[in-house]
Amino acid sequence: MPLSKKKIVELQLDRKINNFFKTAVFCPFDFPAVVIVNPYKNNIPAPTIYWLSCPYLNYKVDRLESESNLPAELQNLLAQDSDFKAKMEKAHKKYAEKRRNLLAQKELEEAKALSEDLYQTLLYSGVGGIKEQKGIKCLHTHLAHFLADRSNPVGKIVFEKIAWPDECSICQERIDEFASSCN
Repeated sequence: MPLSKKKIVELQLDRKINNFFKTAVFCPFDFPAVVIVNPYKNNIPAPTIYWLSCPYLNYKVDRLESESNLPAELQNLLAQDSDFKAKMEKAHKKYAEKRRNLLAQKELEEAKALSEDLYQTLLYSGVGGIKEQKGIKCLHTHLAHFLADRSNPVGKIVFEKIAWPDECSICQERIDEFASSCN
């Protein structure tokens, strides 16, 4: 019996995911690579609506964040290049708009009843829930947004540095391992 996309994502992330909405992007090997999550479910906020689920890309971004100067270079680019900054501001606005479109009025009312700050975050924060849109939050969230929407200039640069692999069996191996553990 084939696994659901949600179960595959849980195997990719190695944890349960309770706010799964749908797969936004598939990798060249036909596995989920980016998923969209519900931004507010069961009184739990998730301002990061695009999640990078691909284990290969997650690993490569982890390496970029820990072993390169890319985060600082992108921060400098954002501070010094007005065109890049304008593109990033536009990406933040599109991200917030997508999040608002995923929220039902009832969810917004519940969030506002809990906290005005939460309500404002759900409505207006940018990529990954960032409030002060002058910085780079997490390269994973920028890459996920770029792959889903193609409008994120930070994610574009990240993807140019890592791209898809020519071959990859990580997800299939995790599925096979899970299937054998169920027998």
